[in-house]
Amino acid sequence: MSDAKKKLIVIAIAAAFALPLAAQAQSSVTVYGKLYPQITSYSITGASAVGTAGNSLRAAIPITAQTANVSGTVMESSNSRLGFRGTEDLGGGLRALFQLETTLAVDSGATGSTTAFFNRDTFVGLSGGFGTLRFGIIDTAYKNLGDNLSMLGISSGNFVSTSNILAEPTFGSSGSTRFHQRPPNTIHYTSPKVGGFEGLFSYSLGEVASNAQQNSISSAGVRYVKGPLYVALAHEIHNNRFGLSRFATANRNTGPGSSGSGNGFIAATGASSVDRSTRLTADYRFTPSTRAQANLARLEYKETGVAVNGKLAGYQTTTWSLGVDHKLSAAVTLAASYGQAAAGDCTRVGAACSTAGLDGKMLNLGASYALSKRTWLYAIASQMTNGSSAIGNNSGGNIPAPSGGADIRQVAIGINHNF
Repeated sequence: MSDAKKKLIVIAIAAAFALPLAAQAQSSVTVYGKLYPQITSYSITGASAVGTAGNSLRAAIPITAQTANVSGTVMESSNSRLGFRGTEDLGGGLRALFQLETTLAVDSGATGSTTAFFNRDTFVGLSGGFGTLRFGIIDTAYKNLGDNLSMLGISSGNFVSTSNILAEPTFGSSGSTRFHQRPPNTIHYTSPKVGGFEGLFSYSLGEVASNAQQNSISSAGVRYVKGPLYVALAHEIHNNRFGLSRFATANRNTGPGSSGSGNGFIAATGASSVDRSTRLTADYRFTPSTRAQANLARLEYKETGVAVNGKLAGYQTTTWSLGVDHKLSAAVTLAASYGQAAAGDCTRVGAACSTAGLDGKMLNLGASYALSKRTWLYAIASQMTNGSSAIGNNSGGNIPAPSGGADIRQVAIGINHNF
C-alpha cells in the first residue's frame, strides 16, 4: 500500500471519529445506574386474634383477614435502576436537560412496571439563571426535600426506609394515602440558590376531564444548606384522592358498587377530599464521619360533602423519625434509624370517632463494607411493630402483607454497585 493511500485511510478514520466528537461538543449523555440485590429473610408474627375490636377506621378483624404466622426467604432488588441523562448548552447560560430512568429488577429480569418502561424520574427541561424547570414523571418537592439520609445508600425502595412510617398512615398505604410520591404529568420548578436557600415547587395534573383538581398533587417547600447544616420545610396537598376512605375498612365514603380500595373506589355522591402533609427536616454532619437527621411530619386527611351520620370526616396523625450513620473506617459504616407514628385522632359525621390500635413504630440497623467507592457489601435488619389494628407495612412485593396487629421482622445481606 502506497504512502498516499495510507494517509487517505488515516484521514477517513479521523473524520469518522470527528463526527460524534463534534456532536458531543454541544451536548453530553451519561449512562448510569445502581444495582443492589439482596437476600431477605422475613417473619410476620403476632397478628391480632379474630374478632379483636377495631376502631372507626378499621373494622373488627374477621377470620378471612387474619394472617397466620409466616416466614420465608426471598431475593429482592429494591430500587435497582438504569438511567440515561444529558444536557445541551444552548448559549447565554441556558441549558436543555433530560433524564430517562427505569426500575431494573436484577432478581427477576423484569424492567419497569407492568405499564411503562421509564417509570422512575423521567423528564425534559430547561435550566438557567431563572432556576430549573422540568416536565415529566418526577419526585414531588415534598419527597425531594425530606428524609434524605439514605441508610448505607440503599434505603430507597428498601425495607429500612423510614418513609414507610413517616410518610403514610398505618391504616393502609398506596399512592392515594402516601406522601412519598413520584407522580406522572408533573411540572417541577427549582429556584436559584440565594444565601443558602433554595425553593422547590411541583404540580401534578390529575387529568380528569370532569374535574380539573381530581387526583392532582401540589407540593412546595424550601431548604437551607450551609456547611454541615441542612434544614427543609415542605407541604403537600392531594386533591380528591380520598386517601382516608379508599383504605379505611369502616365508615368510609363510598358510592354504589365500590369495593372501597384500589381502582374500584367510587366516592359517595357529593363527597370531596383534601389531604395534606407538612414536614420539617433537620440534618447535621457533626464530623466528616458522623451525620444525623430528624424528621417531624403532620398528616391530615379530610373529606367533606357527606351528610350521613357515622361516615368518616377526617383523620390526623403525627409521625417522626431519627437517623444516624457513622464511618468507623474508610471501609466500614454503621447506621441506625427509628420511626414512629401516633394512633392519631379522627372525626365522623354526627358520631364519636376512635383510632385505638393505629399506632406503629419501626427500628432499623445496618452496616456496610466498602470494596471500592462504587461497590460495597451490606447487612441490614428491621422490626416493624404495629398496634392492634394497624397494618403498617415496610415489606417488599414478594412478602405477604400483614393483617391488623402483625409485626414484621426482616434481615438481609446484599451487594451494591453504582455505575
